[in-house]
Amino acid sequence: MNTLFQQRSKITALCHMAIRRYSIENVLPKDLKVVKNPSDSQIEQFQKLVVRDGGNEIPMLKETMKERYHLYLLCQKDSTVVSGTQSIIYKSLNPSTPDFQVFGLFYQHENTFNFLPHLMSEMAADLNSVSMNSGGCVDSKNAAIWRKVLHTKVRGSTYYVSDYTSDEVFNPELEFDDVAVKKFQDIPADDIVKYDNTIFPYQRQELLLAKFKGGIGRVAYDKSGKVIGIGLVSFDKSSGNCEIGPIYSDTKNAAQAMFHSILGEMNGGFKEIRVRCSDKFEGSATWVRPFLRRRHEMTPFAYVKFNRVIPDGLNMSKVFVSSSPSSAPC
Repeated sequence: MNTLFQQRSKITALCHMAIRRYSIENVLPKDLKVVKNPSDSQIEQFQKLVVRDGGNEIPMLKETMKERYHLYLLCQKDSTVVSGTQSIIYKSLNPSTPDFQVFGLFYQHENTFNFLPHLMSEMAADLNSVSMNSGGCVDSKNAAIWRKVLHTKVRGSTYYVSDYTSDEVFNPELEFDDVAVKKFQDIPADDIVKYDNTIFPYQRQELLLAKFKGGIGRVAYDKSGKVIGIGLVSFDKSSGNCEIGPIYSDTKNAAQAMFHSILGEMNGGFKEIRVRCSDKFEGSATWVRPFLRRRHEMTPFAYVKFNRVIPDGLNMSKVFVSSSPSSAPC
């Protein structure tokens, strides 16, 4: 009797699950709307869906990138978000170098396959994306959508990601005699902006400084007072997780010195920390190892892909940790 009841309960549960899937998978175009100027409540809903992929940066991007930032959401008539993506146009600092456009924060319900292509196609048409250099960082499951919509055929770096709990990270005794590390609050903002321009020669000054104000930032100097690196760890207060990046530096020693100083201030006050590395720069995969209590494991995370060329001027040889992949290629 109990067995029969359990079987019926299991069948009922499966039927309910199938109905939910069917209701999402078979939503008709007439039941959906593309929202190009989302409300605060819709943005909050979308942020919860993509929080670990950079969703908490949306308000910052809107405020700092202004008309160059676009967020499109695909919603049901009751405003339930079923898909979303963002785009940023980066203006070149060099008049002879073209601007480029980045896409990121891709989301569609796990049981659907057609929402994101529909949304990206409309965004790409509105922003004339195919006629300019467009792309960014994309994961393997969405790469085919990019090829179809943006015609991305040029591939750059592969990014890897690793996550460590607070008890898997420690602050070792290391010597940094040739490096002076200062807190973000104690240095001229231009020191960060000018160094960033040597790595990423496109306009994002307001965004970068906003990120540093919201996290724990450091700047490294050599003995002559020249800037040789900038580093940042950002926090998500709701989860207790944090993320390293960017760390741009002339040397591994300077990168480690900045992180050593940041860890000292954090004092283990985090749940989990994330670090990224690239296959185009060996130093990005080795600099963090002295700070780990376990083996450094790297999981493929995203690929840098564009429809024309990898943006001119990106200096990957100093990118120990990239900035947020959802908003920039390095």
